[in-house]
Amino acid sequence: MNSLQLNLNKQVIEQQQFCSELDQFMLNNAINDRQRFKVITCTLEGVNNILQHTECDAANIILLMHCNADRIIVDLLDTAPYHSLPTPTDCPDNNTENGRGLWIMYNWMDQVLNQPTVLGSHLRMSLLRH
Repeated sequence: MNSLQLNLNKQVIEQQQFCSELDQFMLNNAINDRQRFKVITCTLEGVNNILQHTECDAANIILLMHCNADRIIVDLLDTAPYHSLPTPTDCPDNNTENGRGLWIMYNWMDQVLNQPTVLGSHLRMSLLRH
C-alpha cells in the first residue's frame, strides 16, 4: 500500500497546494482521470466542511491518502469535537445553502465514515479502483 500524509495549514489550504500533491500521488499510482477528479473534489469538500462547520484551525487537520490494489482511501483527521453527519438521501435544492458537498461525498465515494477519535473527528472516504 502506498500512503501520503499531509499536515495542512492555512496557506496550503488557501492555495490548494494539497490538490496538486494528491493528484501527483494518484498519477504515480495509476489512478484514472475520472477517479482522481472525484477523490480531489470530495477531499476539498471534506476539508471545507471541517473549516466551515467546526472551530478547528487549518493547522489541526491531517490528510492521509492510501492507494492499494483495490481502493483509494482518504482520511481527514481534525481536533474538532465529533458531530455525526446526516446521510443525505437527496441532493439539496438550489435554495439550500448547505449540504450539496456532503451529498456529493456520499454519492461519488463508495464509502463515507465519520467517527470520533481521542483527539477529535475522523472522516474516511474510500473509492474502489476501476
